[in-house]
Amino acid sequence: MPPVLLVVDDDPSVLLLVDVLAEKLGFRVKAVTSGLHALEHLRDGFRPDVILLDIMMERIDGLTFLSHLREMDIASVPVIAMSTATVLERYGGQLDVAGTLIKPITQQTLASALAPYCAPAEDEHP
Repeated sequence: MPPVLLVVDDDPSVLLLVDVLAEKLGFRVKAVTSGLHALEHLRDGFRPDVILLDIMMERIDGLTFLSHLREMDIASVPVIAMSTATVLERYGGQLDVAGTLIKPITQQTLASALAPYCAPAEDEHP
């Protein structure tokens, strides 16, 4: 079964890019446009293997989302924070995350960030 990635970003172009690239890496992707939507899915029982979270969003930013996530029974789900280098530097000390991803995202940077969570490749030759 492929690993499940929850992507939280208010920019539809980022969601589309991550969706396409992460599926190529073998992930099943659930993309949502706000921290509120992500929290609703999580409260309803959705359980991703990893969360890719934009830090700068409207209404609920990444820091607030992380605070709510840590209060839930799934606080152990690894979170990768994504934003510009400047934002990640500014908030880095406040982020309790498994990793970071600097925007703009490329196939290589996304693959590196998600590598620890990829399903092991199946051996084609027994």
